[in-house]
Amino acid sequence: MKTNITVGVIGPLWIRETLIRCFDLFPTIQPIYRLSDVLEEAKDFTIELRDKVDCLFYSGRIPYLVAKEEVPMDIPAFYIPLKGSGLYQALYKLKAKKNLTQISFDGIQNEYIEIVKNNLEETFTYCNFKDMVSNENVYDLLNYHLENIAKDPDTVVITSLKLVSESLTNKNVLNEWLKPSEEDIIVAIERMLLGTNQRKQKEMQIIIGRIFIENTASPINDFMTEHQLQKRNHDIYRMLLHFAEQMSGYLTALSSNEYLFVTNRGIFERITEGYKFLPIVDEVKKKLGVHLSIGIGFGFSALEAGSHARVALIQAQDSGGSCCFIVREDRSVFGPIDLIAPLKYPLAMTDQLLINKAEIIGMSAANMEKTMALIKRKKKNEFTAHELASVLGITPRSAHRIIQSWLDGKLIEVIGMEKISRRGRPRQVFSLLKSEENTV
Repeated sequence: MKTNITVGVIGPLWIRETLIRCFDLFPTIQPIYRLSDVLEEAKDFTIELRDKVDCLFYSGRIPYLVAKEEVPMDIPAFYIPLKGSGLYQALYKLKAKKNLTQISFDGIQNEYIEIVKNNLEETFTYCNFKDMVSNENVYDLLNYHLENIAKDPDTVVITSLKLVSESLTNKNVLNEWLKPSEEDIIVAIERMLLGTNQRKQKEMQIIIGRIFIENTASPINDFMTEHQLQKRNHDIYRMLLHFAEQMSGYLTALSSNEYLFVTNRGIFERITEGYKFLPIVDEVKKKLGVHLSIGIGFGFSALEAGSHARVALIQAQDSGGSCCFIVREDRSVFGPIDLIAPLKYPLAMTDQLLINKAEIIGMSAANMEKTMALIKRKKKNEFTAHELASVLGITPRSAHRIIQSWLDGKLIEVIGMEKISRRGRPRQVFSLLKSEENTV
């Protein structure tokens, strides 16, 4: 049964890496990327994807306008608006080159300009192109900016079109291309999530969480009086109750060291900011010296959600505790929450190709997927045997054996040699081979 939201992502090649970074923050989204510097291909990509995705996501207003006629009425379409976040970056770059007195804008609303101007306590004056910016009025935009410069030679330009920026640069006009920032993209993705019909249905889905207090048997407890123990337990309960109230949830004790809470998915995702923020673990640890392990279960029934919560708790404890893991409807694991690059791996594998490869290298498919997820946590998909040993907590000799089996199973490839300054043999650098599904 389908659990992810499939999104067709359409835009130019220059934004590729930024889009990937932003979409990686949302585990419930399965993006299909179609990127090209040929603007008219936005229409072709829309025709190709409209029957395969739950919604369409464009890199900006212009590619959306190009493809708008091909977007079906029943498919939600979104684009990244230009807002103040990108403007901060453009102003910062311009100010490093020249004192700003007069700026000629296009493609951004006056309200955002005023907000940024006031926040930065800037005194520059500005004029803004009033008509809607599109690929059809490039020459109008260019002439507008050139006329402003003719009136005041100290004018600099901030434009939302790359073509206009390039033309102005060729004319030796100081300018900056106003591009969406990562913050703008993330906000647009969040709005897209809330705007899809599938998301609205999922928001009311019941989720169940299990909270386990890890160090109740600590030797420190032997030196605490009964009154101190009771006070600490009361403080834990009070903090967990406050946590449940934030989630508009219900909290109950299963035992002296385990609690269960119930809420709905929409509230949980909003409070955790899309599974990126769950301060209760750190708060209890900091204030009371108590370690919590939390398992969150999603499911199509309360029974399924409860079962997944129990499994998620085991995953959190297996990862050392003091963290939170999620097991979703499709029995895929996500966590720990609060980590910049959380793990994503399945509890059980159904991909026959991966199962066959796992048999070749002598590992279970699920463990192999979990190990690969640990490696992918790094920003670069590159590693040495020593780095693999460090990530997995094993000896370099064991890491070499795993790497050799992965090479035999064609899961990784050698991409080069690591240059080291000290004496010794250079180390091989490996990379995970990408599947067709993950290729942009």
